[in-house]
Amino acid sequence: MSVRVALIALISALLVAVGGAHGGFWMCVPGVMLAASIADTALGAAYCALPVLVVAVLLADRDRGAMPPLWEAFLVVSLSIAVMHSVRRRLRHERDVMEHAALSDPLTGLANRRMLMSVAEHEIARHQRADARFVVVMLDLNGFKQVNDRYGHHAGDQLLCDVAGSLTQVLRSQDTIARLGGDEFCVIAPETENPRALAEKVTEAVAHVTDGRDSLTTSVGIAVFPEDGTGIEKLLRIADDRLLAAKRRRYERPQRRVAA
Repeated sequence: MSVRVALIALISALLVAVGGAHGGFWMCVPGVMLAASIADTALGAAYCALPVLVVAVLLADRDRGAMPPLWEAFLVVSLSIAVMHSVRRRLRHERDVMEHAALSDPLTGLANRRMLMSVAEHEIARHQRADARFVVVMLDLNGFKQVNDRYGHHAGDQLLCDVAGSLTQVLRSQDTIARLGGDEFCVIAPETENPRALAEKVTEAVAHVTDGRDSLTTSVGIAVFPEDGTGIEKLLRIADDRLLAAKRRRYERPQRRVAA
C-alpha cells in the first residue's frame, strides 16, 4: 500500500512539473482521491492521502494564488476522502454480497457445492501437511418427496431449513456444511478421529427435526481422508456409495442405519 501511495505522489509531482506549478494544488487533488481509495477504513484513507496532499501544498504557487485558503483546501480534501471511502465501502459490500451468493445455497444459507469443493481442496492440502484425517459425511432424507407431495413445497423448504439449522447447532464452527441439492447434504469435518461418532451426531441432529414424522428418516454415508482417498471427488463418491448402501439396508430392516 505504501508503495502505491508513493507512486501516486510521484506521478502527481511529475504532472505538476510538466504542467507548471501554477494550479499545482488542484492538479494533485485527483491523486489525493486515488490514494484515499486504496485504504479500507476512513482513517487509513486519510493516512494514504496525506503524502499526496503534502506534495500538492509544496508544489502550489502561493504567489500566483494557486494555493487556496486553508479552509477551502481542507474542505475539498476532506470531501474527496469521504467520497472515495464511501464508494469503496459500497463496492466492497456489493462484492461480498455477490461472493456470498455465488458460494452459498439460497434456501438454507449453507455452503453450496462450489464452496464445498473449494474448502475440500484447502483441507486436503492442510491435512496432507499435518498427516491428519478429516471426514466427509453425506446424508439425505428418506421420505422427503412424500412431505412435498402431502404438505407442499413450502413445507419441504422449511424442513430443509430446519435440518440446516439443526446441523449448524450441533457441529463445530470449523466444520463445513453444504447442501448439494434437493434433500442431499454434505459435511466436511477437519481433524476428526472418530467418524462413526460424527455420523451419529449428524443422524441425531436430523432426527431431532424429523421427530414425529415416522415416514421421514435419514441415511448417512461417510468417507475418511486419506484412508478412503486423497481426492475430494473420490471421497464424495465413496461416501455417496455408502449412503446408498445404508438406504438399501434400511429397506431390508426398517431403522436408521449409518454406513461406516
